[in-house]
Amino acid sequence: MTDHGHDEESHDSTGPGPASKGRLSRRQVMTASAVAAGVGLASIPARAGAAAGGQAVSLGVSGTTTVEFRGRVTQSGDSFISYGYLIKASNADDSALFADPTTPSETTALLTAYATGDLLARVTDMSVHSLDIVGTLTIYQRSQPGASFNDPSSFQIGTAVASYDMTLQDVLTVFAPAQGLPTLTGDMLQTDAATLSGPLAGQKFGRQGARLRFFATGLGALTDPTPPNSQLEIAGNWSIE
Repeated sequence: MTDHGHDEESHDSTGPGPASKGRLSRRQVMTASAVAAGVGLASIPARAGAAAGGQAVSLGVSGTTTVEFRGRVTQSGDSFISYGYLIKASNADDSALFADPTTPSETTALLTAYATGDLLARVTDMSVHSLDIVGTLTIYQRSQPGASFNDPSSFQIGTAVASYDMTLQDVLTVFAPAQGLPTLTGDMLQTDAATLSGPLAGQKFGRQGARLRFFATGLGALTDPTPPNSQLEIAGNWSIE
């Protein structure tokens, strides 16, 4: 769920850095390296009447939070990948999200996410850095659990049930050498919605054309300053516009 390997590049930086500019390609626009944390899921309704045909998973009343997730982000130069799993979704109960709802984690998750992104611009000023990132996000439904943060590709196993274009801003606060606190916000546009199976059979994941807002935060660590390579642990959510 995206996005930044965070440029914790220079805690001692005292001036604005170069901002690289690019033109958004349609393939790149990313949902939120997407991405989301901190907001409680009290606002996400349980799956009411979903078995009977139901409302689309991840949709709801405008302005409400409809998905929460956990994930990781890996940065390699100007490229990013993000991968994780859904921990809450509107119109889906925990038994549809995890093979064992009593131990929610990536290893029991049944709805996973994988995103790729590219750096569009970077501005650094002392200890606060701003990164603009564009990319795409895909949600997968697994028939069996088994994803692992040790294997990012394992989050791409299953049936693709939704895809999004995303544009994100990552504001990184560097608090120590090679350590930073990211705040990710941005826009998501759903480009594809498919019918789910298993406990959610008959429901779709979202709606093509839906617009959403993405939020995430976490902790980032710079692993190599040249080119900037970093690892980020995040949690977040998205909400319906």
